[in-house]
Amino acid sequence: MKPTKLSMYASAAGGLNLTRGGGAREFTVNVTNGNTRAYGAVAVVFQMEMMIGADAGSTPEQNGFVLERRDPASGTWRNVELRVANDVQPHFLFSGGGALAKDATRTERYRIRAAVTGPVGSTPLMIRLVDTTAPDNAAYERGFPASTYLSVTARRS
Repeated sequence: MKPTKLSMYASAAGGLNLTRGGGAREFTVNVTNGNTRAYGAVAVVFQMEMMIGADAGSTPEQNGFVLERRDPASGTWRNVELRVANDVQPHFLFSGGGALAKDATRTERYRIRAAVTGPVGSTPLMIRLVDTTAPDNAAYERGFPASTYLSVTARRS
């Protein structure tokens, strides 16, 4: 059997073009594990770089975006952390996640909306899969075995 590796992709029908104060846009993150190893705990994490607003220093928390994950068990949307920073947080600072068996596939639904207050413009929404069981001294590729991104644009109505 030929070895296969873990892969991840995100998709948003119509893109993540948002209007400040408007409705949310949904997207999915699909993770497919290969046949080389099982993961004890992996989590999808999100980050975007700081967006500068018209009034310097007044950018709201999470750049004025609200990110939520649909809980399949209850059917409700739950807030998800959206880290806003221009650096990379090490894998060992994350916790949680769920097991991912060999050859398993997991699809998660998310949505993002732009609050009334916040900067306008475009920025990538960086989406990374973190192995929360990786040793603290693991290489970047071991701590974050997959990554992708979607472009997010916020405008005023």
